[in-house]
Amino acid sequence: MRNQAIIVLRPTARRCIGLALVCAWLTLANPAHAASMLRCEGDDDSVSYVSGSAGNAHCSRLSMLWQSRPPAPVPASGAQAGGTTPESRRAGAVQPAAIGPLDGANAALPLGAPRRASLTTREATTRIYSYIEDGVRHYLTRMPENAARDVTVIQLHFIETCNLCAPDTPVNVAALLLNRRSYRQEIDANAAAFGVDSALVRAVIHAESAYRANALSRAGAQGLMQLMPSTALRFGVGDPFDAAQNIRGGVQYLSWLLRRFGNDLDRALAAYNSGEAAVDRYDGVPPYAETKTYVARVKALTERYRADR
Repeated sequence: MRNQAIIVLRPTARRCIGLALVCAWLTLANPAHAASMLRCEGDDDSVSYVSGSAGNAHCSRLSMLWQSRPPAPVPASGAQAGGTTPESRRAGAVQPAAIGPLDGANAALPLGAPRRASLTTREATTRIYSYIEDGVRHYLTRMPENAARDVTVIQLHFIETCNLCAPDTPVNVAALLLNRRSYRQEIDANAAAFGVDSALVRAVIHAESAYRANALSRAGAQGLMQLMPSTALRFGVGDPFDAAQNIRGGVQYLSWLLRRFGNDLDRALAAYNSGEAAVDRYDGVPPYAETKTYVARVKALTERYRADR
């Protein structure tokens, strides 16, 4: 029962959460490449996605598959023109068609970006309530009736991709408002502990989530440093939406990448965005438009944070 997860979606917010939340959390709880779960309809018109039996007679079994080996990227020319999605953002993720479009009622653009219609900058927010009962963590879109439970309120912020990843969205990095105060203690402590420049950590957080601790991307990347579930597990992050845990795991990962690639910042950042395998395959920054944009913007942001401290 300890690895079981239940997500209950009420009709008022069902479309906003959809399978994105289910897949992100179930890959965290169970890192297998394939999972089977139940979709249960309650008498109150709620829908539950359950990783095990929930004692509900109106349940049907679903299967979710994650690719253990992502499709090979297109050649360099096609990647640059078409903006191929880096594999770290799609490995372990449900295809967009399975999740469906965000409602986008609270659509917003990253700081410094012009307001324009673009799927890569659509955002939506929703509030969910989480509690543990009999070893099972539940997620609901309304406060549970039993007020005696220890309920955690989570304001999830859904994003299509990382804050500064979209290559087709012009961003003037030199004009971005820097955030020097948020999570200063956690960033400085972990940067010192794992030998990573705190300016780089701030730049990655800024680029990934714009300092939103509860950011959840379409691909399933979570929290301040947008850790994929497999990466969170790898570095001991139990709750990716806990800022302290997320920063610690993200800085550990950056430190590991820098060591792996001989302190080559370009390769380390490319691996953070597109995965180590892609960097190895191309023996350098992969020819993905998003990854090349990401590396350039994070490096520029790092210099700004470094000069400003």
